[in-house]
Amino acid sequence: MILETKNRKINLNLSTRKIVNVANLLKGKNFEEIYFKAVNESDLDALSKIIYIFAETDDGLKAFKSSDEVFDFIDDYKEENQKTYQDIFEEIAEVINEQGFFKNKISKKELKERILNPISGVNMNEIIKTSTEKAVSKIAEQEVFQGYKG
Repeated sequence: MILETKNRKINLNLSTRKIVNVANLLKGKNFEEIYFKAVNESDLDALSKIIYIFAETDDGLKAFKSSDEVFDFIDDYKEENQKTYQDIFEEIAEVINEQGFFKNKISKKELKERILNPISGVNMNEIIKTSTEKAVSKIAEQEVFQGYKG
């Protein structure tokens, strides 16, 4: 995928290594969940990190030396192409999906829904697990406290 402004042209070159680097940098294990979480929270820091890691020059070299350069590029790209942050996230998601870096290929309609609907990207199993752990912990705490009262 090529993103271009009047001052700079970058290629977003995806690879397994880069996907793992993004997941690690954004402190997660599941790239797909991390990506859609960033989209739904409009996490501009995550967007800049994603672009920073994927971006290469035509020669295959790193396109940016600093995050400030990435933020400046995003600003220029938005302005010159009349895009929003959400548009940029969506463009990148389409390429990620086309190249098969999500768990399963997603239809364009489903991809759009996941981008526009924050709850669709939420891992319900993780929420249930976390809630259950908290509830069990609270019950155990109450039982310990009851034992000391009696």
